Amino acid sequence: MALPESLLECLHVKRIEMATAMNTTENGMQAYVVIFPIKEIKEQKYYNNLADTVSYEIRLIKHKDIYTHEKWGYDWDYVLDDMSTRIKRIFINRTDDNYELEKALRSLDIDINDFNRVRIYDSPILDDVIDCYIKCPDELPHLWKDF
Repeated sequence: MALPESLLECLHVKRIEMATAMNTTENGMQAYVVIFPIKEIKEQKYYNNLADTVSYEIRLIKHKDIYTHEKWGYDWDYVLDDMSTRIKRIFINRTDDNYELEKALRSLDIDINDFNRVRIYDSPILDDVIDCYIKCPDELPHLWKDF
């Protein structure tokens, strides 16, 4: 089964992050899968959104369900400092048939038809704003323990 056209359009044409909830057996925890399209990096005189998507980051995120965007908003530090929060990053190159992305997503416990824009999920750490916090894995080593 191929990836949904709506998901591919969001990743390749609109270049927006897409997410879905993930099943977790741990009480009091929420888990998500987020796909970030990564654009080709090249020198441009003017910024535009026309650069090709050349790869993806699939980010698995798990945190306590008390950490909602409504309650914690922009206080990412609390969520990221919590010793139970986990992040796993997977990088995939884009292929013409999207086989590598499909293969990675099928290995997860998710329905690939359930992807939506990140903003519909009530978690303060799903979007790319936490990138500056996770660039140095040594600073928050608990994040990278087994997912």
